[in-house]
Amino acid sequence: MSLRTSSAICLLGILLLIFPVYAIFEDLESGTRAEGIAGAFTAIADDALAIHFNPSGLADIENSQAYAFYKSLFSGVDDNLHSAAFNFAYPQRKWGTFGISIYESGITLLSQKSLTLAHGFNILEDLAFGYSLSGYNVSIENFGQGYAFGLDVGFLAKIYRRWRVGFFAHNLNMPTMGKDDKSYLPRLLNVGIAYSPLPGINSCFDVSKEVGKDFRVMAGQELEIIPKTSLIGLTLRAGVSTEPVRFAFGCGISLKMINIDYALFTHSELPLTHNVGLNITF
Repeated sequence: MSLRTSSAICLLGILLLIFPVYAIFEDLESGTRAEGIAGAFTAIADDALAIHFNPSGLADIENSQAYAFYKSLFSGVDDNLHSAAFNFAYPQRKWGTFGISIYESGITLLSQKSLTLAHGFNILEDLAFGYSLSGYNVSIENFGQGYAFGLDVGFLAKIYRRWRVGFFAHNLNMPTMGKDDKSYLPRLLNVGIAYSPLPGINSCFDVSKEVGKDFRVMAGQELEIIPKTSLIGLTLRAGVSTEPVRFAFGCGISLKMINIDYALFTHSELPLTHNVGLNITF
């Protein structure tokens, strides 16, 4: 092992000790609307955020969407710890919906970037399938870069009109990063169920298992107070997740084709996480 590689691994280890809840690409499943319900989004992923939460949900998109967000993780922790992304979804009646996402996250010394191409389409009237391919890049200042590629798949089924069941598998091909000491990127399985008694009301429940970690449980509620068909629509969100226990709150304001979202995440020991997003429908 070269001195340069050893130094890079040592620096990365120090960074992970400083930020123990923020590992490589651990924050890839990010999005303002989804985080407002604590990430319990697998079964209701029906906008451009579906690219990273469940690509099969892209099949529900009827018009082109552009979704961008910026998240200050734990209020930056005095080192600009953040995540940002731009997602675009383009529906085609015959071929389903295609999506692309550009993601960037990190701190001053460590930068993580990914480019994701996704596709979601209906297999049957109430059953959709989706997949995505991601290229990952990690850059450590003055120490070099690493690259990897990942494959995701997802299913989404609608049951009795009011129920939805989703399944999402992340990094199925078990991508690794590093030459001498290889590290696996996060690999996880999500299963979610959602109940929607009326349009704009979603009760969601997810179970997530990441390799090498305990099961996570996420539950959230999305409630449309003022319908989006009004001049100004208002949606409220709240949720809770385990491992660790965190509470989430969020809201969305819609102005015709524009949606502005905000989400707040708590942590037992670290400062609050703020996320602001903008979704434009064409």
